[in-house]
Amino acid sequence: MEKRKYSQWKFIAAFVVVMGLFAGMKYAFGIEGRPSPTLPVEGESERCEVRGERDEVVMDDIENTEDEVLFDEAHRVRGVWSYSACFPDSQNVQIEAAQKYGIMPVRNRKEAEVLVKKHRLVNICHSPFYAVDDLTHSIPYLVPRAQHLLNTICLNFIDSCQVKGMPIHLPIVTSVLRTTDDVSNLQRGNKNATTNSCHCYGTTVDIAYNKFMPMTGTYESKATLLRWNEPMKRVLSEVLNDLRMEGKCYVKYERKQGCFHLTCR
Repeated sequence: MEKRKYSQWKFIAAFVVVMGLFAGMKYAFGIEGRPSPTLPVEGESERCEVRGERDEVVMDDIENTEDEVLFDEAHRVRGVWSYSACFPDSQNVQIEAAQKYGIMPVRNRKEAEVLVKKHRLVNICHSPFYAVDDLTHSIPYLVPRAQHLLNTICLNFIDSCQVKGMPIHLPIVTSVLRTTDDVSNLQRGNKNATTNSCHCYGTTVDIAYNKFMPMTGTYESKATLLRWNEPMKRVLSEVLNDLRMEGKCYVKYERKQGCFHLTCR
């Protein structure tokens, strides 16, 4: 009888030890809750650094360089799982919408200002919803349809930041309407610049994903800009994806320019 009690106690003790070891192995090797092997762990999919004011991106070697960011399962469900794949609308796709809803290309700023007086173009400089970059090869005019889209994007972005409990920042517009003179000047330094650009029709705008402006800041204080913030970039991509899926715009993810290039529909 004493021997039986001792054997039973020994069995229970061994069982507890084995279960403890198994639980420890599960914790150590991440057997439970492990991410899908096809989706990288958040934060490991894109590693970049800022070099000076050029905002150059240094990417680690990844299997598919065109899809430089793969989101986790939550983002896949929402519909944004890859910047490149989810925003593929090229120049050929966007130019049709630009020609349909935009103005005829203008030669210079003087001609553009005439269209502003006729209310065919709108000056977008003064807005509480976004900041406008220092424009070197474009002027801050859009057709009313595109201005409405830009306001919707930025309002939705601000609202999404509030809902997610993120500090409020404003998107930054980096390129707007280009005159034929602007295109010519741009081509002198960039042989790949397109002559018949979507930007020539006042329907197209570039929004940076590598920098955002604090709600309480001013663009002149560039030291306060939030740079290379992945959560902000994801929120902006979700907003753009929703509007794109609703048929409101075409969107192209520009890797080298650090922006989303979009045209109203």
